[in-house]
Amino acid sequence: MKLRTRSIVTLAAAVTMAALLTACSPHAGKAAPAPTPTTSGAGISRGAAAALLNAVPGLSGADIGSVISGLTIETRMEVSVEDDAAITAPGVLDYVLRVGWATAVGQKPSSLSLTVWNQGTRLDLQTQANLISGVDERAFPLLDSVYLDNPAYLGTWPGAVPALPAS
Repeated sequence: MKLRTRSIVTLAAAVTMAALLTACSPHAGKAAPAPTPTTSGAGISRGAAAALLNAVPGLSGADIGSVISGLTIETRMEVSVEDDAAITAPGVLDYVLRVGWATAVGQKPSSLSLTVWNQGTRLDLQTQANLISGVDERAFPLLDSVYLDNPAYLGTWPGAVPALPAS
């Protein structure tokens, strides 16, 4: 009987901790389904994705990773620009988002976020991303430049590596 009580208490503590971690997420309140497993080796590596982004004229310091919050996975990307025009040039923002969606992060992410820095200032690109994706996502300008929840416009995950837009 003692072991059963300990198991119930441990389970209750784990459920409470998961709820607290989810509530503390900067994107709490955005419902997302549990991630589904994918085969290993699918998508491109984080290093390859960063190299693709750093090859875009005007983009540098690209970093791609993932964050687990509760039962959801978010692909997080960060890049720097010297001039806002580097990221707002035709096709570049879409390219960056597609490279992020093509990146292997273990399990299918339920969201994709991008932070673009210009000399220490975070750019707000949510309006442009909403136009590209055809959805009206809520902006998180103090956290992200772009946040897309369940980005269906990018297709199945991991997406295909896109061609670099013509300059």
